[in-house]
Amino acid sequence: MGDLRRDNRLNFPGKVSLTWSDEASHPFARNGECLDISPSGLKVKLDSNIPIRTVVTVKAKELELHGSASVRSCVRTGSKYTIGLEFVGGMKWRIPSSLAASAGS
Repeated sequence: MGDLRRDNRLNFPGKVSLTWSDEASHPFARNGECLDISPSGLKVKLDSNIPIRTVVTVKAKELELHGSASVRSCVRTGSKYTIGLEFVGGMKWRIPSSLAASAGS
């Protein structure tokens, strides 16, 4: 199966925090590892399964990122899950100036 993303990905191994609620409104918060990011979404590795279409709040200080995203894919990878997230509500990510120089190299 090919790459379905509309935008180019930037590899970025960094910390990311996700918060969400399940169908019964129970809150969850987990820290994971960002694997890559694009203007329209990101891929993270997490120790929890999150159902498809769940809306999560994403925070990543190094990426200057704080907003909402929808779970588009969740695949078990060993003991963790690789989760594809698509930004929602018109949110787009831009490379922060602090990372722009290293992104070009």
